[in-house]
Amino acid sequence: MKILMYIRHDYQENIAGDSILVIKTKEYLIQAGMKVAVSSNPNEDLKKYDLVHLFNTINVLDTYKFFINAMKYKKKVVLTPIYWNYVKYLPNTFTNALKASYWQKYDPLRKEVFKGVDLLLPSSESEMREIEKNFNINLPYKVVFNGVDKTFAEGNANDFLKQLQIENFVLSVGRISPHKNQLTLAKVTKKLGVPLVLVGPINDLNYYHQCMKINKDILYIPKINHSSLKAIYAAAKVHALISWYEIPGLVSLEAALGKCNIVTTKEGSTKEYFKDFAVYVDPYDLEEIENKVLESLKKSFNTDFKKYILEKFLWEKVVEKLISCYTYVTKVNG
Repeated sequence: MKILMYIRHDYQENIAGDSILVIKTKEYLIQAGMKVAVSSNPNEDLKKYDLVHLFNTINVLDTYKFFINAMKYKKKVVLTPIYWNYVKYLPNTFTNALKASYWQKYDPLRKEVFKGVDLLLPSSESEMREIEKNFNINLPYKVVFNGVDKTFAEGNANDFLKQLQIENFVLSVGRISPHKNQLTLAKVTKKLGVPLVLVGPINDLNYYHQCMKINKDILYIPKINHSSLKAIYAAAKVHALISWYEIPGLVSLEAALGKCNIVTTKEGSTKEYFKDFAVYVDPYDLEEIENKVLESLKKSFNTDFKKYILEKFLWEKVVEKLISCYTYVTKVNG
């Protein structure tokens, strides 16, 4: 089977969750014997492909162009939506009102793509409920979980600690932006007197400077090789991802394999993934976040959490389910 995976043109330069999904999905599909290509060209010649796999409807403009091209070639199409309605989390300001208007302007395109593909592949049941609720649609779908690479269970803490005189720290991996809520984490760790390590690209420079101003003891590590994260996870006591929402936060899966206690947002699909193993917080409740971070710093890691991640979310298992979805669309639904 020949698969064309369609993704935004800057997915390698501007690394985000969809980038990792595409890169790792391609890697493990090829290991499983599939023929896979990745394109960002809306005019790609699709004649030689059996199926087109679209990613991401948050940034829907590129995805819509890819969808139209797939329809032109009458190809079978599946979609990993990576969708959540972030408008409801925006603070009530004039600037955010403009952002909300811009977001809602493209909902008709999102709905057209949702209704036009052969199968939706949400990463959770809760993501699918979000789509059904916001677009008043009921469409065929199969949940395909986000995956994690087992190498994150093999990190050596000393590879990170020997470079820095730091221990018992809180780690947060992700792009530096208001959505990820690092400013609140900076305030909390400053009050607790606990070291905070931030890792990830800066999406909002002004927001980054706010974080560094509020807590001058933050250790910031810019973009690094993805596999290099395993040593940092292994060294950290707690990984905190207190975003407005997460679906579910790939870095939380990685950090759990690295034996970090997980503090994450209750918004999104996090509970569907992490069950009772993680600690959940309201991203707007500073007191709750402070208490949960402190609680997580004091407790030992539950090794059953790591076993659970290894049993359920490794890429090998995820891709096995994905291939069954491809087969369903091209054969049974053909």
